[in-house]
Amino acid sequence: MYSKWYNRMNKHFLILILIIFLPWDSKSEIKKSVSESGDQQFNLLILGGGYSASGNEVSLESNVRYLHRQKNEIGLSNFKTRTLFSDGVDSTRDIKYKDPSFSVPEPNLILAEIFGSTRGIYNQYRNHRLKADGMSSIKEFDDWLKDVNASSKRTSNLIYFTGHGGKGEKKTPQNTTAYLWNNYKFRVSDFTKKLDTLPSDQTFILVMVQCYSGGFANFIFREGDSKKGLHPQVRAGFFATVHDRVAAGCTPDIREENYQEYSTHFWEALCGESRIGKKIQKPDFNGDGSTSLTEAHAYVVIHSNTIDIPIKTSDVFLRRFSSFDPPKEEDALNKIIKNAKDLLSGTDSNSSKREDSPNDWIFRKDPISKILLSASPESKAIIQTLAQRLSIQDEEVFEKAENKIKEIKKRREELAKAKREKEEEKKKLKNKIKTRLLKEWPELGNIQHPAVDLLKQPEGSSKIITLANQDNEWSDYKKRRDESAQIENKRFKLEKTQVLAMRLTHEIENVVLRVALPKINSPDIIERYTLIEELEKTILRQSKD
Repeated sequence: MYSKWYNRMNKHFLILILIIFLPWDSKSEIKKSVSESGDQQFNLLILGGGYSASGNEVSLESNVRYLHRQKNEIGLSNFKTRTLFSDGVDSTRDIKYKDPSFSVPEPNLILAEIFGSTRGIYNQYRNHRLKADGMSSIKEFDDWLKDVNASSKRTSNLIYFTGHGGKGEKKTPQNTTAYLWNNYKFRVSDFTKKLDTLPSDQTFILVMVQCYSGGFANFIFREGDSKKGLHPQVRAGFFATVHDRVAAGCTPDIREENYQEYSTHFWEALCGESRIGKKIQKPDFNGDGSTSLTEAHAYVVIHSNTIDIPIKTSDVFLRRFSSFDPPKEEDALNKIIKNAKDLLSGTDSNSSKREDSPNDWIFRKDPISKILLSASPESKAIIQTLAQRLSIQDEEVFEKAENKIKEIKKRREELAKAKREKEEEKKKLKNKIKTRLLKEWPELGNIQHPAVDLLKQPEGSSKIITLANQDNEWSDYKKRRDESAQIENKRFKLEKTQVLAMRLTHEIENVVLRVALPKINSPDIIERYTLIEELEKTILRQSKD
């Protein structure tokens, strides 16, 4: 009913309304900090390691070593770098590793399986071999922030976290955790408050690879809470997975060719070389001759063969401010602002293809050819490649991907049932062996009893093996254990295929939400999204030296 009235609106009045609602000065300052790189200082903080020696896998050390080795090729040579890793300069053994040539005597395995746990029985420990500037602690993090803040220049800051993460609490699931040394829980809310001490004209980019890392994408909001509004500082980031899923990668395995975590692919996309020295073609989805951070992220989404669902800050932004469905009603003020935007850009508000026309809205279940018309080069590459990997070749990509997710979920549940049956058989055999060994050696009731050490000597060891394997029960136990592991491997492979479908639906949603964003939001929100996207598309330049 308002359309005729809007079209008769005085053009200058509409422009005045738009100016009133846009804080141009503050936005110009923010945009300046994103787009300019002249008189600017660059800072890189490498933060990570485990929460203790028992959780400080050698792969985490390798992640840091790889980044340092490729700093120039990635484009980080101009960044002032500080590395805070595990216990810092302490000489204690803090790295856990697993050498495939290391073996555990059979009697030890029997006693561990039957009376204790085999967890960590193959692990060995040594001191880390990094030139760390300090330990991974809040104090060191605060000191780094003070140094950044002391600079008189504008700064562009990149934080790379490679470590462990924890879930958010039930009431605040997005407020996830990054673990620092000595089991310190660094929550999203606390992390965000720390960054609040820096001027708003500084920019921040995160690359985080821990479990539940997606919660940290909320650092674009005040106190990391989307309900409290956007933070004035422009921030962007890339995360191994969403806030409610574990991530791949942390392993004590010393074989680097087995490492498949997020940053392995992210950094190789930027430098053109894998961590084991294999040359790869750097992604350039938009054909501009360079590889942006967004393109590196897309490369991970496409090529990573893990259980991760990688996300970036703009994904979280869209899910906070956009919608999959058009609004039923719009208030007059929003329409005035939209029409004013049309006038400022020279668009005819009487056009049949208006920005808020229902014909312009796209939906997740639309033909994929229609959705791809609105996709960025990176999104287009992700959608087309993942659909191909999943053998989805028709127009109903979103629906087919959803069906595949459901189908695989059902198959995984069937395998879980089969695994439980094997575990039950294992349990029965374990109880039989345990009863027999306790009858012979009651001291085994306390695995730390001095007599147990004597049993591990050659004469006792032979007797343990013989008694445990009476009626082939120890052999049967190991067989059930291996069968259970094989079933779990099948479940794991299925999950990785399921995750490809989940990545595909996630990216289709990104396109749909991105198209919808300007139709239902004020210019401030649209402008902030643009700034975040610009920061995500940062291109790190290699040194000319």
